[in-house]
Amino acid sequence: MNSRAMLEPSGNVFWPPPTKLRSTCPVDVTYFPFDDQTCIMKMGSWIYDGLQVDVMNRTSEVDLSNYVPNGEWELLDARIVRNVVYYSCCTEPFPDVTITLVIRRKTLYYMYNVVMPCMMMSVLTLLVFCLPPDSGEKIALGVTVLLAFSVFMLAIAEKMPETSESIPLLGKYLMSLMKLIAVFIVKMRSSNVDLLAATIDNFLHTISHKSCFPL
Repeated sequence: MNSRAMLEPSGNVFWPPPTKLRSTCPVDVTYFPFDDQTCIMKMGSWIYDGLQVDVMNRTSEVDLSNYVPNGEWELLDARIVRNVVYYSCCTEPFPDVTITLVIRRKTLYYMYNVVMPCMMMSVLTLLVFCLPPDSGEKIALGVTVLLAFSVFMLAIAEKMPETSESIPLLGKYLMSLMKLIAVFIVKMRSSNVDLLAATIDNFLHTISHKSCFPL
């Protein structure tokens, strides 16, 4: 889209070309879905130094008059800072304008579709241990809860960004519950048929101890 440059009485030339910027942000999903993200956009010249092309911001705040609210993210902070950087190769300054955006994920959707189902399945996990030992439905309920956790883990993985920088605490919590249910099912099965060797039994106790769920 073409735009005309404006010549001011002071001799300054102001050229506001409309553009759409895309920036990559480091994503930290440790506290998903209650996470905040910080996106930084730096604009400056890599060819001309500050003596040839000077970059400066007209205001210290981002103009949000045309801001359109997003259904997934909430804008917490938006600020502009001018930096002057000196590199080892050159003696001239290289100014740049850095825009910092701080956004927070809206949790209403995830509360109803992620957190609350997770809490309900955690209650089902506790109900497995409340059933009588001689109940035939105890193992069946444990297997059902284990399968439900597996499907739920896949659903959460589809909603989170693909990154290996951090592991969400919610995923660690679900994985710990899956370990607990798996150890419980094997233990109950071995108690009924009495076919579990002593070495395997010690191995299961070691896993349960490291998972903070002693048998």
